Amino acid sequence: MSSPNLQKRRAGILLHPTSLPSGALSDDVEQWLQLMAETGFSVWQVLPLGEPHNGLSPYQCTSAFAFNPSLLPEYPGMDKSDQAFTEFCDKQGFWLDDYVLFKVLKQDQNDSSWIEWPEPLKFRDPEALMVSSKKHEHAISELKWQQYQLHKRWYEIRAKTSDMDILLFGDMPIFVAHDSADVWAHPEWFLLDADGNMTVVTGVPPDYFSETGQRWGNPHYDWDAMREDDFSWWKSRVDHHLELFDLVRIDHFRGLEAAWVIDAACETAVDGHWQKIPGDKLLSSLQSSLEHCHEQLPFVAEDLGIITPEVTCLLYT
Repeated sequence: MSSPNLQKRRAGILLHPTSLPSGALSDDVEQWLQLMAETGFSVWQVLPLGEPHNGLSPYQCTSAFAFNPSLLPEYPGMDKSDQAFTEFCDKQGFWLDDYVLFKVLKQDQNDSSWIEWPEPLKFRDPEALMVSSKKHEHAISELKWQQYQLHKRWYEIRAKTSDMDILLFGDMPIFVAHDSADVWAHPEWFLLDADGNMTVVTGVPPDYFSETGQRWGNPHYDWDAMREDDFSWWKSRVDHHLELFDLVRIDHFRGLEAAWVIDAACETAVDGHWQKIPGDKLLSSLQSSLEHCHEQLPFVAEDLGIITPEVTCLLYT
């Protein structure tokens, strides 16, 4: 896709695909895009498109990369001879392999959180994972095919919106769910104890919306570990989003300057504290890795929350 025209004045609409009549990426999408074009709208903003947990919040998903399978309930049967499918699995293997194994293990463990799995699976013993992968080989292939079809359909939509000069505006949650493939696969990048439990959780302090603040309950990142790895997970995540969207909203942007840290034992957000975050290092690293393919980084920073001069300064990093 060519770089979008970000200087053009535009009007847009926020509509998650689940709000379409079919609730999925069906032919409704083409009708929706035609309606947008006829009424002069040229930005389609969506909420995160991941697979939510039982609470149905798109900000608490099983993966930071996978599509919600319910967005494409019908798709053709698996064809292992499809070369594009093989290429998709190879290219997306950095997240796809962990995601599909996480899904089949959750199903095998009665949908319990990975923190409750038998220790060999919980702590990713190589032999135990190999045995499970063999046992669930067919289900794993089906899940990969499902994600392939979802991405294929989205790329079809992306091509249509490009031809119609409609920008796709995505949404990247700043935090991920504890019970997710990302945390299970890389616990070293999160603040967890030796058993995998969260030591502190995310949220925001008390304000005029809530006297007790908001306790979101996501795990906090181990920023020292992520910085040592040159933010590789963040770079992969941002690259993935920029393949799917023309613009990307960074959720809770102020959390990249300082985040509200709450002891996991606390039931509310009242007793939390601000913890400085190396957001400047993260954004600089992202800019260096992306500037070769983007004249202007297509990010939109959410400005809700307590916006300090330091947060404003970070916007211009």
